[in-house]
Amino acid sequence: MAIVACPECKGQVSSAAAACPHCGHPMATIATGMGPAALSRPPGARPVAAEQTLWQGSPSVKAMAINIAATALFAIVVSAAAFASYRPALRLIAGISTGLAQIVADDEPGLRLAAVVLVIFVVGGRIARLLWRVVALRSQHYRLTNQRLLLEQGVFSKTITEIDLRTVDEITFRQSFSERLLGVGEITVISSEPGGRGSHERVRLAGVLDPRNVRESLRTAAYDATGSQVFMRST
Repeated sequence: MAIVACPECKGQVSSAAAACPHCGHPMATIATGMGPAALSRPPGARPVAAEQTLWQGSPSVKAMAINIAATALFAIVVSAAAFASYRPALRLIAGISTGLAQIVADDEPGLRLAAVVLVIFVVGGRIARLLWRVVALRSQHYRLTNQRLLLEQGVFSKTITEIDLRTVDEITFRQSFSERLLGVGEITVISSEPGGRGSHERVRLAGVLDPRNVRESLRTAAYDATGSQVFMRST
């Protein structure tokens, strides 16, 4: 038994006392060396480990490789088709009537400019849509800790989706042939709502680099979060 100082009145109190006899301040946390959270933990409960980041990342642009290649091919084909068909199209229009032929002859520079603007509008629109998809994809951030999985997404506004690893039911992995060549893949995590009320949360992690190892990290973290119980989920 030791004598300690009361943190409230600084009086001398026995370490075995439940409260200070001078001011009534509780002394249990001083005597045992435990904080309120430790005192309130049920007997036999497993201590809660401090949260640690196990993995974090963002979708790789490699996931958009097929879309980028398709957009580049589209731009080349449209530009080449417009260049190849421009003169034949003018001759076809001029051959319809003398009036149209005169209009084509007088306004040929303006018609050329209109054709160029049309190509830029069509190709530029396709490129703009692709760029927006890339920006939206890269705005996503993934973080896996020993307690939860977080998905942050949004370009202008932000949305954070969180999954408690203790509720993970299924971890699926998908990788197309092109993604396999590029070393990226997609992981989908499905969790059940606590309490068994039938509601499920689905989080899709797209463009993940080294997806097999990330999937295994997810599975191991979910296994550990359940207290190393038998892992019965479909994976």
